[in-house]
Amino acid sequence: MRPPSRVLVVDDEPAIRALVAKIIERAGHSVDTARDGVEAIEKLDSNDYAVIVLDLMMPNIDGFAFLDHLKQRRGRNKPAVIVVSAGDSGMLRHLDGAMVHSILRKPFDIDVLGDLVAAAAKAVDDQQEQRDKDVLPFRRNENAC
Repeated sequence: MRPPSRVLVVDDEPAIRALVAKIIERAGHSVDTARDGVEAIEKLDSNDYAVIVLDLMMPNIDGFAFLDHLKQRRGRNKPAVIVVSAGDSGMLRHLDGAMVHSILRKPFDIDVLGDLVAAAAKAVDDQQEQRDKDVLPFRRNENAC
């Protein structure tokens, strides 16, 4: 059995943020929340997350700028991002497909959100397992100088 995945929920609307966190916690994941992109970057820089549920339209640093920050991270695992937005289709087309696992339009079905988080967490876990298999263990040669 896999340990619970750590998920970051980023949304400036307190009711949405609380609802999404509750859905994800009930699915057995560990959840942190952030009110905007500034707080999300602070949490991202000090924690590793498997999945980020991200609103795009927020004050201070919006979801697009947060995604730019996420792309710049070096040497750390990249979480799967699920965008939850009320934005129009034109705005959503500008999202980086390689970075975004899924897009869910507001209002959303809570069961669909739960399924997307589970699928994204599994994909990240599977990628990490594959990376771990690809790394050969270092063996010291006792006969070397």
